[in-house]
Amino acid sequence: MIKQLTPHLFFIIMLSSCSSPESLSPEALNKYIQDADHGLVQKAEVNGYTIQVNYRPTDLLVDQELHHAPADKNKIESLRKKYSAYYYFILSLSKDNKEALHQAGGDQYRDLVQTLSFRMNNYVNLTTSATDTIPTGDFILNRTYGLSDATSLLFVFSKEKANDKEWVQFNLNEFGLNIGNQRFRFKTKDLNNVPKIDFEFQK
Repeated sequence: MIKQLTPHLFFIIMLSSCSSPESLSPEALNKYIQDADHGLVQKAEVNGYTIQVNYRPTDLLVDQELHHAPADKNKIESLRKKYSAYYYFILSLSKDNKEALHQAGGDQYRDLVQTLSFRMNNYVNLTTSATDTIPTGDFILNRTYGLSDATSLLFVFSKEKANDKEWVQFNLNEFGLNIGNQRFRFKTKDLNNVPKIDFEFQK
C-alpha cells in the first residue's frame, strides 16, 4: 500500500512546493520578490556597474502608505484599487556596493543628477510581447545622498496595454552612465500572481 501511494504523495508535495502562497507578511513578500526563481528581479553587470530591476507589487505600496499600521478592510481595498492599475518597478544602480550616482564626479555628477531627477522618462519605457510601447507614467529618484548601497528610482507604468500579453520588457537606454542599452524581461503571469500581504498580521 505504501509503495502504491508514494508517487501520488510525491506529486502532491511537488505541486504544493511549486505553488505560490496566497498571502505573506511584508517582510516575507520582500524576500519572495528577491528570490530569482519567482521571476520578479533581473540583474546585469556592465563596466563595473550592477543594474537591477525589481518588480514592486501593489500591496507593498499599500503597506507603505499605511505606514505599516493597522487599517480597516475598506481602507486597504481602497488603496489596492488606487495602485492596481499600474506596474511599479525599482531600478537600482550601484558600483562597488555604493550608489552609482555618487561614484561620478564634476560635470558628470551634475548632469546625472539632472537626468535621474527630471529626464529618465526619455530613457525608460516598457514594451510588450505584442510590440506595444508603454511610456513611463511617472518616476521618482530616491535621494539618499550617498548613504545607500545603490542609486534607486521607482518607475510607474499603466497596465492597460499589458493586459493578456505574455511578457513586458523594461527598457533602459544609455543616459550618461556608459552602461549602454539594457533590457529586462518579465512574464506577466509572474507579475500578476504575486502573493498579497496578510494585513491581519498587524492587528
